[in-house]
Amino acid sequence: MSELQLSAKLVADIQALLKNHDPASDDPGVTSQYLCAVVGFLLGQQDMPEQQKSEVLEQLSAFMKHVTDDVESQRQQASQPPTPPQQEAFGIWKPKT
Repeated sequence: MSELQLSAKLVADIQALLKNHDPASDDPGVTSQYLCAVVGFLLGQQDMPEQQKSEVLEQLSAFMKHVTDDVESQRQQASQPPTPPQQEAFGIWKPKT
């Protein structure tokens, strides 16, 4: 697959386009259904054997899973407070006698 330039702006632009077409796509689930339907529509128009289409769908499904995991990981990292830098102790310690 080619290198994609996915951004929050691109996703927001696509969502806005879909909301303009169908207000119900304000729901992320409906938006996802539209995007899946577009993929199916485009793949259905391709002149290739059914087995190859099934393989492409499996690859796309794995790719969606990878993107989902990556976005979730970034979201979790952003919500965690940053860990304070470790402070190193220095000097000489002498026990009290």
